[in-house]
Amino acid sequence: MTSVNVRIAGANGDGVESSGAMLVKVAAKNGMHAFAYRGFQSIIRGGHVWNQVRISDEKLYSHGDGIDILVALNQDSVRNQQSHLNKNAAIIYDPSKINVEGVRSDVKLIKIPLLDIAVQVSGDPIMRNVVAIGAVLKMIGINIDVFNEIVKDMFTRKGEKVVNDNIKAAVTGYNYSGVEKLFEIHGDSKKRYYLDGNTALAIGAYASGCKFYAAYPMTPASGILHWFAAHENKGVLYKQTEDELAAINMTIGAASTGVRSMCGTSGGGFSLMVEALGMAGMLEVPIVVVNSQRTGPSTGLPTKTEQGDLLFVMHASQGEFPRIVIAPGSVEESFTLTSEAFNLADRYQCPVIILMDLYISEHVETIDGFDFDKVIIDRGKIAEKSDGRFKRYLFTEDGVSPRAFPGTPGMEFVAPSDEHDEYGDLVSDALSGIDEYVEVRVKMQNKRMRKIDTMLKNESVFVPKVENEKADYFFVTFGSTVGPVKEAIQILNKSGSNFGLIQFDYIMPLNAGKTEQILANKKLIDVECNFTGQLAHVIKANTGIDINNRILKYDGEAFTGKEIADKAASIIANSK
Repeated sequence: MTSVNVRIAGANGDGVESSGAMLVKVAAKNGMHAFAYRGFQSIIRGGHVWNQVRISDEKLYSHGDGIDILVALNQDSVRNQQSHLNKNAAIIYDPSKINVEGVRSDVKLIKIPLLDIAVQVSGDPIMRNVVAIGAVLKMIGINIDVFNEIVKDMFTRKGEKVVNDNIKAAVTGYNYSGVEKLFEIHGDSKKRYYLDGNTALAIGAYASGCKFYAAYPMTPASGILHWFAAHENKGVLYKQTEDELAAINMTIGAASTGVRSMCGTSGGGFSLMVEALGMAGMLEVPIVVVNSQRTGPSTGLPTKTEQGDLLFVMHASQGEFPRIVIAPGSVEESFTLTSEAFNLADRYQCPVIILMDLYISEHVETIDGFDFDKVIIDRGKIAEKSDGRFKRYLFTEDGVSPRAFPGTPGMEFVAPSDEHDEYGDLVSDALSGIDEYVEVRVKMQNKRMRKIDTMLKNESVFVPKVENEKADYFFVTFGSTVGPVKEAIQILNKSGSNFGLIQFDYIMPLNAGKTEQILANKKLIDVECNFTGQLAHVIKANTGIDINNRILKYDGEAFTGKEIADKAASIIANSK
């Protein structure tokens, strides 16, 4: 695989984000693969930010290791990023603004008067980043005509001058003296889509019939709200609520009427949703809740990634009730697993939690597209008639009671947040004797919890997925870390090792017996973005298997493939 890592660095407001977006779009239209990830501070303007775009002729699983081309838009960019430069990397910089003294001798320094060119061709200093992008295209062998097409698509609505200024700025950078091709990336003829995990999740929800989304804006889940807000004329209703408690309560209310409903937040907002999550469990209402994790505790590092909420979402809220926890491992899975989340919620009438994190929510990558024909909608047990007063919480063998949508004739019932009988009447009101009270409570709790056995019996997904079953060693992981692990496997296996992957995408409930069979007698290395190895704890609790070899990261940055490969090689070497 041939790939190049381009990192554009500067301050908030320097056009770092838009520059990266341009590169991704050019790659997608040119039949290439791209993967973009950004680093930024929790401030509105200023500070140090960067956007890394990795471009390749093959499928990518992470933003890559190190920097091959650095576009330095201010002095901080050189100071903060030079330690990440790969061997024989290049820096594009404006010599009138940036001092590169002390940079390693193997780094190629490309001096371009970015600011002067920007002012000359457009009169706008902000266009200096476009000048730099033109130079980058020349260096990685992409025809400037493709960029010009992208500019027309992006800026035609802003007028001819904006389009022409962008084109002139990029062409000038492309043709500037001293800029030459350093890398060779070949695209195929296939045009690709580019999107982030939040967008994929929102599209998956919409394709599955989600008609209501509620959220209080909290990064890194805000992109889901943005998508629904932009598509409200497509038959969906979104609500930006005053807080997360209102968001989940509205979602419960909408779902109670029969509407497929979802809410989303990050860990801090999910903390506020916890009491209502228990109410959804008591009411047996099918809702989908997204928690896109960021670094904690408290607000921690609000613009950084982590996988520290797994045990929290598995056990949040008072009491015990069935729930399902799903963790997509890619942009594609953000679409497909969200689609299945709604089916599982309806089928078993319980909350389904989709566990994302900043890395998978906000990174952008190229994909070939989604297969909408494979999206199947299963609404579960729906009662259409009743001979008398409706037993909404009917005791059933599988634990799932037929539900009815409000307004259906003859389907009157009570939906209480307290313990209740089959009709929904509170047991403390309907029953006078303590023996009756206890009997109904036990029967109703048994009914609800039987859903878990039914899930494990009827669904094949509650076991981990295995890739390369005959491997000598297996990485065990979940969520966004799956991509970097796949890249680590490519690196290790290319050097003669034999690694496989065990991915937990459906984490709760877990088929303990089958999971134990899968993991038994294998050499395992747990990889997680948290301090304690939370998935490893889940595995031990369910199977008794203790994964002692662990690669853990909790500094707020995402794993890279090489980082995992190096640490795995060290573990193996020390075990011999």
